[in-house]
Amino acid sequence: MSNSGQRLLSSEELIKLSQPPRADLVDALAVSPEAAVEAFRRIDRAYRNFIDGFGAWIAQTQRFVDDRYGAKGLAKIGSADDAYRSALLHSLTDEDVSGRHQPDRADHIAGLIEAGDHEAALAAFDALEASYRRIHDVEGDRVASVLSQVYRAWGPDVLEESIRFAGEQTLLGWMPRDVARPAEVRVRQWAGMQKGNFADITVEENDDAFVITVHLCGTCGRQVSNGCYGETLDLAVVTEDHPLTFGKGPAPIYRTHVSVMHFWVPMERTGVPWPVIQCPAGMGAGPCQIMLYKDPAATPPEAYAFATGSG
Repeated sequence: MSNSGQRLLSSEELIKLSQPPRADLVDALAVSPEAAVEAFRRIDRAYRNFIDGFGAWIAQTQRFVDDRYGAKGLAKIGSADDAYRSALLHSLTDEDVSGRHQPDRADHIAGLIEAGDHEAALAAFDALEASYRRIHDVEGDRVASVLSQVYRAWGPDVLEESIRFAGEQTLLGWMPRDVARPAEVRVRQWAGMQKGNFADITVEENDDAFVITVHLCGTCGRQVSNGCYGETLDLAVVTEDHPLTFGKGPAPIYRTHVSVMHFWVPMERTGVPWPVIQCPAGMGAGPCQIMLYKDPAATPPEAYAFATGSG
């Protein structure tokens, strides 16, 4: 049954969805240790899931290249120069690297919360969050670097194929389950994902949809702002008027996955985008919008006319 026309969340709930993760933790600390541990675990999981997602994307892109071009192809996307530069750019530390897969960092914070030491828990959370951000930024740059190498070696058509392949092995597998869930559940998940991407967001609701405004995307938006498409990292800019750029190049290499994973493949399978994501034009850094229609199947064509060229 469609929820179109119904308001599903209060203004207070929308404000809470829009606030940063640290504020979520502070609110939960005022409720109970159990609520705070639950909130912290959720925040921690969102950060780790995004970082792990970058690694899965790289692995599937490597798998695609290996299947298509073999060892010689893998050698063409094997340069680590951008990763080294990214680590320097984001001040990645040895502690970040060594602690990345150590669950006791999070367990320590949960223990401080349970002990009622809020000041120490928040200080430890701030340090962990800063570490995750450095790792996240380097891993995001690694994805963009690998995609840049694919594009420069074989062009936009192969880049599109590689993104399609990686998406089908990773994010797109979640699409059927996501669109089947209630809209108020979906918006909480998508807002949490954007927070896990270190984005500043505002969540609003209208009769037909939830709209998440991302004031600066945690990946391509900050890559553009940080000069990663210039001398800093020299990530690729896709210049062609190609489906990757909705026929409106140029676009930052990382942003090209939006057309494939959120428009072309979902539209082939369901007839509508998943969800409607409107990125900045050209090489703009932000803001962008994510429109989650309460009835995904009823997403109106005019909402994504900018992508299809029909409006």
